[in-house]
Amino acid sequence: MGRSEEARGEPPAKETYHHGDLRRALLDATLRLVEQRGPQGFTLRAAARAAGVSPGAPYHHFEDKDALLAAVAEEGFGLFEAALRAAAEQPTPVPRLRAQNVGVAYVLFAIDHPTRFRVMVGYGVQSRMQHGKLAGAALSAYQLVRDVLLEGLQGRQAETISEADVVGWWAIVHGLAFLAIDGHLGKTGASSKRAETMVRQVIAAMDKRDRR
Repeated sequence: MGRSEEARGEPPAKETYHHGDLRRALLDATLRLVEQRGPQGFTLRAAARAAGVSPGAPYHHFEDKDALLAAVAEEGFGLFEAALRAAAEQPTPVPRLRAQNVGVAYVLFAIDHPTRFRVMVGYGVQSRMQHGKLAGAALSAYQLVRDVLLEGLQGRQAETISEADVVGWWAIVHGLAFLAIDGHLGKTGASSKRAETMVRQVIAAMDKRDRR
């Protein structure tokens, strides 16, 4: 599945981080653990061990494992929004193609960063929204997607665009992302080039169907 940026394996439990790097070490260790065990399959103590620090060290930054997962998700949404914004800023002749570019970037981010993506939007994320700035980061990314979709849909048809239209198109792209990282698209989901072609074909097919 996808090209994961998270390395596998846990280092021995010892103080290996430099001063000021503890938070970074814990975020990286959490990604490794979630990749191996899933969001529900690790503890703060396990994250400390994977980061090579003492069991009490994580509490300097995080009150519990949900706070640590929320920090990973918050960072992920920042990277996610940057990728979506870069796609949205690509010159296109019509807003519909701009929306298509953002849809492609959405799915490719999931393929390139499957563990991050699961932490950001997977099981249990709503319970962590009160931690840090996660809710704001998630809303900011969604607002970008929503704005681009609205612009693309309004450029396609004259009638009023409803929130259901926006959510429907969002669901298509979000669903494709999970189909890809869950292995349901086979080799297509493991290749950025093939995935981009597939996403554009699906969006074009749905767009053509809506025009009838």
